[in-house]
Amino acid sequence: LPSEPGPILGLATVEIQKGNLDLAAQLVAEAEQYSPDEAETWYGKGEIQRLRGQADLALESLNKSVATDPQHTRARLSRAAILISKGEDAAAKEDVDFILKNSPDNFAGNYLKAMLMARAGKYNEAIAEINQISQALSSLSTGFINSHTPTLLLLGTLEYLQNHLDKAEVHLKQYLKIHPHHLEPSLILAEVLMKKGDYQGVIIFLKPLLDQHPENAELLVLLGTAFLNAQRYDEATDMLDRAAVLEPNLVSIRTRLALSRLGSGQPDAAMQELETALEMDASQTKPGIMLAIMQLQKGSFDQALATTDTLRAEHPDNPMLHNLAGAAYLRKRALNSARESFEKAVQAAPEFLAAHLNLANLDMIEKKFDSARDRYEQILRRLPAEVRAMRGLATIAELQGAPHMTISWLEKIRNTETQASIVPDLRRLADLYLQNGQPEAALEVATQLGQLEPGTASVMELMGRAHLSMGNLDNAARYFRIIYQGNPESLATLQRIGVLLMQADDLDAAGKALDAALQRDPHYLPAQGSRIMLEMKRGNFDQAIALAQQLQKDHPNLSLGHRLMGDLYMQTRKFDDAAKAYALGFDKEPSSSLLLTLFRARQAAGEADSGVALLEEWLGKHADDYQIRRLLAALYHRADRLDDALDQYQILIEQRPDDFEVHNNLAGLYQQSNDSRALAAAQKAYALAPKHPAVNDTLGWVLVRQGSFKEGLAYLRQAHARAFQQPAVRYHLAVALNGLGRSEEAKQELEAALAAGKPFKEEGEARELLARIGTSH
Repeated sequence: LPSEPGPILGLATVEIQKGNLDLAAQLVAEAEQYSPDEAETWYGKGEIQRLRGQADLALESLNKSVATDPQHTRARLSRAAILISKGEDAAAKEDVDFILKNSPDNFAGNYLKAMLMARAGKYNEAIAEINQISQALSSLSTGFINSHTPTLLLLGTLEYLQNHLDKAEVHLKQYLKIHPHHLEPSLILAEVLMKKGDYQGVIIFLKPLLDQHPENAELLVLLGTAFLNAQRYDEATDMLDRAAVLEPNLVSIRTRLALSRLGSGQPDAAMQELETALEMDASQTKPGIMLAIMQLQKGSFDQALATTDTLRAEHPDNPMLHNLAGAAYLRKRALNSARESFEKAVQAAPEFLAAHLNLANLDMIEKKFDSARDRYEQILRRLPAEVRAMRGLATIAELQGAPHMTISWLEKIRNTETQASIVPDLRRLADLYLQNGQPEAALEVATQLGQLEPGTASVMELMGRAHLSMGNLDNAARYFRIIYQGNPESLATLQRIGVLLMQADDLDAAGKALDAALQRDPHYLPAQGSRIMLEMKRGNFDQAIALAQQLQKDHPNLSLGHRLMGDLYMQTRKFDDAAKAYALGFDKEPSSSLLLTLFRARQAAGEADSGVALLEEWLGKHADDYQIRRLLAALYHRADRLDDALDQYQILIEQRPDDFEVHNNLAGLYQQSNDSRALAAAQKAYALAPKHPAVNDTLGWVLVRQGSFKEGLAYLRQAHARAFQQPAVRYHLAVALNGLGRSEEAKQELEAALAAGKPFKEEGEARELLARIGTSH
């Protein structure tokens, strides 16, 4: 071997790059015999110590190297890297500035400069610096990179910082093959694996390093975080507790400990950790945000506001803090303060989705539906697959009485998302299909629900209800019996299944379900009422009357007993008695639904005028009752009180502008009055419900009456395809065909309409047209 220190230290550097640290240490020790105070010797010792994870010893050696030779660039680089890892950024910056002053293009120096920028919050400048270094390094050959370990390490770290995880993993693993004991790149590789979601891989990789570095807090934190993400909460807590002993003032450890304690079912201990973290450094946002969230979940709204207010003073541009404050104010029903906070969040981050959704939700609470709709639509223009915005629009449509629009939005959710998170939306969609007479569509949705929630009672109930609506009574009863045989604990479930079994004509099973509910609570009102309905269905009217009278005694202040008595009288066609019974119930508990029942009884008893007077009186006190006003408008229309009907339709449109049926009825009224506004009203209805047969029929008929036979025919064909059984639709189609000179086709439609045996308003005109066509032939 050479007898001079220079060549010996050169050989040591080669062995360091190869990862042969033991041989390198021997060479440095030999060089030290020749020149113990040589700067390069101290650097060699320090570099070997650094690669072995002996940071304090390495720092001592590197300090001596720089003291001996202030121009020693590599010693300053290694020392700066150690100082940064220890959080001594100011001291590290002195070394980095010195290096770059003398060597502005030094890759490693510029990399450390970027690290310091990022740690100082200068993220844009740091990213620009990293991109510049990466671009320069990309020109190097693969052979050089793989043989030059400092470049390998630098590239691996840069790729990690740019989130190029696969490339980072390759470079870092290649480096660690050469330097397997170098702790810092090992920790960076663990971070790479963590970001890739390979928590088990992190655990397998880091656990052996723990034997060599049992008191390295960063290693313990990373391993604890991996255990935490793998939901191995006891091991996570153990690692993080050990890290907290070593670094009791490190906020990030307290934050992770809080998550671990929360995962292991210790929410109070978790909150204590977060409070400790904030006491250490009140400017830290992550533990503060987590603490505020937990306080909100616990219902401690004032505490949550105190937490967010403290942090907002330090971080006025943090949108999450404003959003959390808004959530706390919202829970306290301080709506103006909530809106102010959410708007601050949007100002701080214009694309912050949570704040936009919260503002839309606030609009919904305050019934500002137009504003809420605008917000949701703006969100969807930017994020077309955002399910929460679609859900909001579905709710608005439902609240405004536009079920077809609600269905449309729920179908969009169904086609956008397939995960269990949309189960409530699918249940809602299936219910709406059933309410709107589309049981086949409901069954399809229920089948999809069954794949997401197999075997649940709610899914089986939906399946049964769909079969029930389709007339498949045996299939329906089979599903309902399965639910009953599962012995549900809820009285409400037993009663509801009893009613469904009754509708499926399985009266014995219905009786058993209802009796089971009444055995648990003999005075359970819904089951008592359903039991009366069962006896009515069986034809046991005396038994049903006796039960209704008993119900009246058990619940003297309620209307149900009188209502059911009225139902009994209606079934036996005693309409006067039914009206009296309903009136008694209505006096006890006035309601829109009972008013409708009373109206129908009076109508059946030949007292339609008094029924209309009842509706008018009710609307005088309940002007917002949409369904009653809808009925009254239709009654006026039917009675040719067109001016009164027009007044009611206009109020209805103001209340719910998206109700296509009202627009459609208004178009019919205008048509009847020869009013030119008929076309615009029909087109509005069509825009809202383009597939509905009644809407197509109205628009087509308006066009035909205006002489636009060809255009009207297209809409009437659509109506005919979906409602050919309606004689009025066939008549309208015949008029259009005849107007286009297709009299033979018109004749066939007229004959079919009249042969149906269903009376319709224009039956006389249909017979006259048929006679004219016959005469012309």
